[in-house]
Amino acid sequence: MSCPFAHDDAAYVLGALSPAERLDFERHLTGCEDCTRAVRELAGLPGLLGRVEASILEHPPVDEPVPDTLLPTLSREVRSVRRRRTLAAAGLAAAVAAVIVSVVVSQVGDGPASTRDVPVASSSPSGAVAETMDPVGDVPVRASLTFEQVTWGTRLGLICTYDPDTVDYQLPPAVDYTLFVRTRDGRTEQVGSWRSVGGRTMRLSAATAASREDIASVEVRTPDGLVVLELAA
Repeated sequence: MSCPFAHDDAAYVLGALSPAERLDFERHLTGCEDCTRAVRELAGLPGLLGRVEASILEHPPVDEPVPDTLLPTLSREVRSVRRRRTLAAAGLAAAVAAVIVSVVVSQVGDGPASTRDVPVASSSPSGAVAETMDPVGDVPVRASLTFEQVTWGTRLGLICTYDPDTVDYQLPPAVDYTLFVRTRDGRTEQVGSWRSVGGRTMRLSAATAASREDIASVEVRTPDGLVVLELAA
């Protein structure tokens, strides 16, 4: 390919580009149909990677390193699946409604943190203002959320704190949570999952192909589907 950004599509979808590289690529997307189509075709790649059990990521095998061909193979497989779906749907909503998920969870503090430490009016590097999610009942988790409109959909930034000491009942030291997006046409999409450890603040980056205007609400749920936090968008 002659396009200088032709090999940045997978790294962009996975969130592996630096902030400057990401900005350059997003500016390029507005005028390049080939790269925009490539990003949509790779929308399912983070979802495939998201199926990996958390325990595998926390304790990866040391005797069988991941082959260098893994990412190119997954990229080709996702492109193949996306093309078949596009043909089956006569080139309509399959490419548009696909969820783009790129989840990167990282600890932003090693010491104890109260749920009151979650910022409620901070800004992301892109300038998006964080909105506080509303707790559903007496729950030990608090979070704030940002929305960033991009060419291919919406990027979400979540800062979440789990503190079991804030409730009167016994809770485990760590809990798994999932992030869901509800769209105005009635669809529900899982866009991320992570494990919260008591007293630690976690940062989650996720994305969806839905535009900011199409998002009706965002929910944080437990693995059994219980909604613990929600934000009406």
